[in-house]
Amino acid sequence: MFVLMKSPLKLLLCGAFVLFSMAQVTSAQDDTVSITQKATGKSIDVIIEGVENGSVKFKMPGGNSFQVPASSLTPDSIERIKSHMERASAPSASEMEAFSELNKIIGHELFGQAKSLWEEPARDVAQRLKLRMESEKENSSSYRLYTQMEYQFLGAHPYCVTLYGGPDHKSQRFSLVFANKGDFGSRMGLGEDHFKEIYPDKEPPGDLNEAIELDAEVLTETLTTGIGAPEEQYYGEGDDRRKVTRWDFGDHAFLLSTEEDEYTSLLIVPTSNADVEGKVDFIVDADFRKMQIKNLRKEENGDVWIDNIPMVNQGPKGYCAPATFERAMRYMFVPADMYLLATAATAPGGGTNTTKLSEDCKRLCSSKARRIRELDLSEDFDLDTIRRYLDKGVPVLWQMCSLEQYNQIANDRTQERESVSDFSAWASEIESEAAQVSPTLSQVKDNFHICMITGYNEATNEVAVSDSWGPRYELRWVHLDIARAVTSRGGFVIDF
Repeated sequence: MFVLMKSPLKLLLCGAFVLFSMAQVTSAQDDTVSITQKATGKSIDVIIEGVENGSVKFKMPGGNSFQVPASSLTPDSIERIKSHMERASAPSASEMEAFSELNKIIGHELFGQAKSLWEEPARDVAQRLKLRMESEKENSSSYRLYTQMEYQFLGAHPYCVTLYGGPDHKSQRFSLVFANKGDFGSRMGLGEDHFKEIYPDKEPPGDLNEAIELDAEVLTETLTTGIGAPEEQYYGEGDDRRKVTRWDFGDHAFLLSTEEDEYTSLLIVPTSNADVEGKVDFIVDADFRKMQIKNLRKEENGDVWIDNIPMVNQGPKGYCAPATFERAMRYMFVPADMYLLATAATAPGGGTNTTKLSEDCKRLCSSKARRIRELDLSEDFDLDTIRRYLDKGVPVLWQMCSLEQYNQIANDRTQERESVSDFSAWASEIESEAAQVSPTLSQVKDNFHICMITGYNEATNEVAVSDSWGPRYELRWVHLDIARAVTSRGGFVIDF
């Protein structure tokens, strides 16, 4: 069994020097550091326990703990503390060997040169694992890979591997989805074929539940061999609470869960997160309102739009609804995973029931005091309705028909408006176009889709649309009448 010490560090920029977050320092690093007080010049040898929010916490060799402002210590004291914490963060030779051995079992270089994944920039970890950048915003990031049939992780085949970064862009959690309802029996017949290649000595599963059990069996065997015996616990909040099998490796918790008729999934999270069963801090409405309004951007040309909404690439399955809900939920600080959302509301082989999805998401959002409201955009689609939510930093989820002519107009006009200097003339031009094409667009009900409305321009009568197709489609502008013409049903908002 591999045993690693808990990682202490989270780099923060504080004033003129780098500080580290509060940490548990094990006996192996309990060597003393000399610190000197500015005011008196007095020096003492102490055991550094951590630095947080500009304060140094230390313990005297006799056992008593104290906390003082970092600004009260001399610069050379700060440098000695910094050097000490850097040495404490470096893995020992035995830890590096343990990382290397587990990497071999995983089949990928998950662990690098740091003691903990949670102290590494998500971008660096993603680069090692060859995950593609999906989104990098002020408060979050994500890297995703839709795998090929031969891809393995811990001896099993995940269809999707996602790394999420937190507000500091350090790695926050991994999500891997293995056998699942949406993929089994689909992907042009490849859904179940991968079992024949990965498990040639085992009888291929005859149905989805056999596939779920087989992947869970292989993952359990591999993790137990590499780390040791697991424990059982619950993880998640509200209706998302589920029984999981847990293995700990240092401050990394591997959480395996299965849901009959649904999926096998593996989460890798900090042990501190697993210890509290995945609960996240509650944000009261007053604080939340201040946070979201900061994301509202207002341009000189009259554009008003919401920034920092995570991008999620819906991928080859066409999970536009789960991807869009994940984007909105994560933006509203409700943890979500597109693939797991999709399995709950997807028929075998594909096809998402948006009503079922919204009901499932309502339950998840309610645990964070967020409410999903349904909007009748087919009857009540105007700037007043849109502004009611956008002006407080809340995007609108919009059900529409993603027609070829609509997308061509959105692409062309978005590109053209970048060089527009006379927006009054622009408003007249696009209004004339909308009057010509809207009647034709409104007659076609096809290519049903869901995306976001994230902005508006009252002077030009335009709305900003964001699709879950990657950065290129994050912000496109269309005339309101054209958007209204391709509206299929209604919409949703996750409000507070």
